Amino acid sequence: MKKIVLIMLMIVMTVFATSDAKKVRYLESIKDVIVAAQKTRGGTYNFLNGSDFAQFGVYEQRTKMKQGFKALNRQYKVVGPKLDKQFDKLYKQMKSLNKLAFELDPLTAFKAYSMLINKMIILGDTAQSQLYATSNKFDKRVSKVMTSEIMRLTEGLGKLRGLGSGIAARRECEDEEVDYMRAYVSEIKKNMDRVVSSMVALNKSYGKRYPKGLNEKLTQYKKDVNYYISFANDRLIEKENISVNSNDYFDRGTDLISGALSFYKMNAKALKD
Repeated sequence: MKKIVLIMLMIVMTVFATSDAKKVRYLESIKDVIVAAQKTRGGTYNFLNGSDFAQFGVYEQRTKMKQGFKALNRQYKVVGPKLDKQFDKLYKQMKSLNKLAFELDPLTAFKAYSMLINKMIILGDTAQSQLYATSNKFDKRVSKVMTSEIMRLTEGLGKLRGLGSGIAARRECEDEEVDYMRAYVSEIKKNMDRVVSSMVALNKSYGKRYPKGLNEKLTQYKKDVNYYISFANDRLIEKENISVNSNDYFDRGTDLISGALSFYKMNAKALKD
């Protein structure tokens, strides 16, 4: 019991001693690892379905993942030993998966990466809760939008991008992929609505902290995402003899994820200011 109390006290003391800039930097390091893992997953699926070109991108993103985990390791004092150990365990699991990925069935590899990415997002939520446990209402709200809403939106887009590019590379959509793709579409729509609603509300209450024209940018972004979804529905999901360039489709998904991350950066800046 005494040991548990001591650990909790250490966590509280660490949070109080952590500056706003260090908190944001830690969350951004988690974000960078997640983004690299998403690209690794998509590139792996693309490669295993016949796109040899995708292999080069996979190795590049694996390196970025490794660098991201190292960046987290260097910030070990920010959140405390328990979370650090969880990230270290996750890093070892990711390394093991990377070694096996090219030998696995494509969908098995895709699902394995998705499971680990989900763990990363959950750990990001945990880090946010600890770092901002005693913060003001604005900081709590904004940091939660970053880790719980925006990163989950990128994950839905990442899955639709990755699975869709593999389908395009193979030129046909298998029955099991149909169910996954439709689930990803629903996931994206739900999380996109959450992000847009939250950002509009934040802009209304704290307009001076955000750039002008934010609402218009959100409206356009939602249109772009819906177009991507429509394209997947019309050209990929449950289709045969597909004539879609897998790399172009992947790049378009990456552009949309970058768009979501631009809102992440706006919030990160608001937390630092």
